[in-house]
Amino acid sequence: MLIGIPPAKYYLSKNKKFYKLIFQLTGIYPSHLQVFEIAFTHKSASRNSDNTKKLNNERLEFLGDAILASVVADFLYSYFPFKKEGFLTKMRARIVSREQLNEIALNMGLQFHIISQNNINGTKNIYGNALEALIGAIYVDKGYKKTKEFIIKRIIKKNIDMKELSVTDSDYKSQVIEWAQKNKTNIIFEDEEIESTEQNNSYFTSAIKIDEKIFGKGKGLSKKEAQQNASKEALISLDDLPHIL
Repeated sequence: MLIGIPPAKYYLSKNKKFYKLIFQLTGIYPSHLQVFEIAFTHKSASRNSDNTKKLNNERLEFLGDAILASVVADFLYSYFPFKKEGFLTKMRARIVSREQLNEIALNMGLQFHIISQNNINGTKNIYGNALEALIGAIYVDKGYKKTKEFIIKRIIKKNIDMKELSVTDSDYKSQVIEWAQKNKTNIIFEDEEIESTEQNNSYFTSAIKIDEKIFGKGKGLSKKEAQQNASKEALISLDDLPHIL
């Protein structure tokens, strides 16, 4: 049920169910439903526009990613008035990380509304991408002020414990590099891009070598994600590394 008095567009809309969904997810009465429909359309389900262009959520995802980073930076600058740039940068990275956005998207239930021709079960990045696309759609439809309100109220305050996050170090690659520097040991990341036959997508693999021995392997949709996953695996046995080498 919609709260308050909906605008006339709601009563004239042919898709009242989707209209209600957007309001429930964002707290915003949408002016242009089409942009939100595109936000939930994965590239595998791209559809033609009136001028025959393929429409999917990739452009909105790009826009939403930039807006999210800007709002989070602004929020952190005010929330931590005495913290240095390095701390603020790490906090922003943790909030906008793919893992964090995927979890928030799942908490919001976005997985039930994404339009895709692929089996997206287990492909969590699609959820975080859809959340960024939703942010982009709000910006296109309502502008920066409303988008900022949505990010702060519905994403940050509802899903993130700032105190807990401030003492959590999830930059696994930095931790591995710091360990190597402290122990005066050479560390090598061997990265490779793997072509996949499914939907012509590709992914990356990364292996961490310390003195020619592999201590961690990982894969991801980006080289950065693959390196983080490899670093996370290596850190499991980090305490034992000095004794092994």
